[in-house]
Amino acid sequence: ATFATGDIPSYSVLDAQINYAVPSIKSVFKLGGSNLTGQEYFSAVGTGNIGSLYYLSWTINP
Repeated sequence: ATFATGDIPSYSVLDAQINYAVPSIKSVFKLGGSNLTGQEYFSAVGTGNIGSLYYLSWTINP
């Protein structure tokens, strides 16, 4: 059985990430985002829209 059929338009999205390493504390800080322009899109028929995602992380390497 088929769930749904239809056309999915093409989209361009802008993703970016900045990394900052601090060797003295064996750490890397990351700041980034996906779909920075904020235009919602969908990637499959019958699914919800995808918006922007922003994140900040701190990784400690022992």
